[in-house]
Amino acid sequence: MGYATILVHLEFDGSNDARLQYATDLAGDLDAFLIGLTAAAVRPVHASELGVQESHAYSEELEQRIAERFAALKRQFYSVAGDGFNSGWRAVRDLPACALVDNARVADLIISGTPFGVDPGDRYRSVDPGDLACGAGRGVLFVGEGAVFRHPQCAVIGWKDTPEARRAVACALPFLKLAEKTVVVTLCADDGHPAEGPKDVARYLARHGIDADVRVVTGADGPEAFLDIVDREGADLTVTGAYGHSRMRERLFGGFTRALLRRSDLTRLMAG
Repeated sequence: MGYATILVHLEFDGSNDARLQYATDLAGDLDAFLIGLTAAAVRPVHASELGVQESHAYSEELEQRIAERFAALKRQFYSVAGDGFNSGWRAVRDLPACALVDNARVADLIISGTPFGVDPGDRYRSVDPGDLACGAGRGVLFVGEGAVFRHPQCAVIGWKDTPEARRAVACALPFLKLAEKTVVVTLCADDGHPAEGPKDVARYLARHGIDADVRVVTGADGPEAFLDIVDREGADLTVTGAYGHSRMRERLFGGFTRALLRRSDLTRLMAG
């Protein structure tokens, strides 16, 4: 199993230099087809706010700005990724979150980032990372700000026995095969005997040629305990499930996802 196609999201606003270079280097390392995608939409303005003529002129001006920015991002993408048989470009006039989720069907992996933290700000020009991770149906790699692609020295898997965590581990296999060290971490709030889950994950990885250590931490729970292990291990990749916003699942897991998304210094692979 590998990544045959990678989709990299280029922010409509802000710098994309590090993320684009990371995606290009990863695609080259794995001999994958790389697709660049950007998206933006014109915020609707009611005629009563500006008047009919003014609102029409406002929309036309924004459309022109979007077209110019799309053209600039396309040039940037091809200047880095190369204009050849292994790259392609898509620019979509839609809410960026909708565009990425819709186009996830073409890729094995989506590369994005969290330059605005958990809160995306203007949804007409940027993506809510939580919505993307939970809605894409693909693994999403949130590249750390300024990160440079290299084979991971240490990958830490945050394991909970959930469908999301299982999908994340399966999606991460190409990365984990490149890692020098892989650690499966399970946090247990009580001091009871841990389930067989993390050991089974290690056995599953071993059958894919990945040697993984298991860490079961009792008497600890929550994102702070996991991030403390990530920092102590010096991890340069985390692998976790991404949990949505139903009331119960948000209470159980949502804070964990949001805490990881706030860590823009980390490279995080998530699947919902």
